[in-house]
Amino acid sequence: MDYKKENYEDNKVKDLVFFNDVELDTKDIEEKPKISEEIDQEYKIKLSTELTTYLGKYKYTSILINESAAPINDIKIKIEYPNFLDLTRSMPPTITKVESDDVANIDKIKIEFENIKGHNRKEIVLFFTPHINILNKGEIKTFSVFVNLNGYIRVIDSEPLQIKINKLSLQPKIIPSSEIAEFIKNPEIKKAIRSYGIGIKKNLDYNHIFNNLEAILRANNLQYITKDNKKRIMWYFGTDLETNSDLLVVGQIKENKIEWIISCNNMNVIISLLIMLSSEFTDFLLRMSIIDSIDDLYNLECKACGTVLPRFPEQGNAVKCQNCTLEQIIW
Repeated sequence: MDYKKENYEDNKVKDLVFFNDVELDTKDIEEKPKISEEIDQEYKIKLSTELTTYLGKYKYTSILINESAAPINDIKIKIEYPNFLDLTRSMPPTITKVESDDVANIDKIKIEFENIKGHNRKEIVLFFTPHINILNKGEIKTFSVFVNLNGYIRVIDSEPLQIKINKLSLQPKIIPSSEIAEFIKNPEIKKAIRSYGIGIKKNLDYNHIFNNLEAILRANNLQYITKDNKKRIMWYFGTDLETNSDLLVVGQIKENKIEWIISCNNMNVIISLLIMLSSEFTDFLLRMSIIDSIDDLYNLECKACGTVLPRFPEQGNAVKCQNCTLEQIIW
C-alpha cells in the first residue's frame, strides 16, 4: 500500500467511535411497545339495541359497549321514536326530551355520560305506552356520539327497529268457565293490565260505568263467560282471526280503578286490544260528559317501576306502590 492510501485509511478510522468507548446496557435501549388501542379503538365501540313487548307496553334497550382497554369520553346518546308512543318510564331516569319533529311525527330524547371506562358499558332502557285511538307504525333508532382515545369524534347509529300496531279481527269463542283457570295457568299465556282513575270531583256512578264496560266488550265481538255485579267484574273470551290467538278479557272496577286485564299468548294482540278498549272507554266518558277531556283520565302505573298502583287516591293524596314502595301523588 502506498503512503497516500495508508494515510487516507488512518483518517477514516480516527473519525469512528470505538464500541469499547460506549457503555452497553440493554435496559436503556428497549424498544417502546406499540399500543394497538391507538389504531383500532373505534372498531371496539359497539352499539346494541333491542325492542320487545313488556306488560302491554314496548321496552326499548340501547347499550353502548366499550370493548377496548381505554375509556371513551363525552358520550351523547339520542333516541328517536314515533310520537304515537308515550315515554312512561326510563332507566336511568335522567332523560332530557328535545324539540320534536312534528312534520316527521317523531319525538326525541337525549342523555349524556362523562365517560365509559375500558371494558364497560352504558345501558338505557325506555318504556313506551301507545296512545289510545292510534293504530299505526313507526321506528325507533339510536344515535351515539363520543370522543375516542386520540381525541377524535366518532358517531355510531343503530339500525331502525319497527313498531307496528295492527287492528284486530275478533271472533267470539265459547269456553266453559271451568276452563278459564287452566287457560290462565298455561305457561305460554302472557298478561297485561291497563288501569285508569277518573280524576273529577263529582261522585261517579260506577254501576253505570260497569255496564258500559260490558257493552264495549260485546261490541268488539267477544263471548260472554260470566260476571259478578256485586264485585263489578266480568269475563269475556274470543279469538283474533289474523294470529289465531285465543284471549281472555276481564273488565273490572276496584278501589276506584277501572281496569282491563287481558291474557293471551301474543303480546302484540294484547297491546292492540288494550288500545282499542281504552279508546272506546275514553269515547264513552267524553260522550256522556263524565270527563271534560282526556286529561281527566289517569293511567295508574307507578312512576318508578311501572307496577299498577293498588288504588286511585283522592286528589292531593299519595298512594304507595306495593312493589317498590314509592309514594306518589297521582292528581
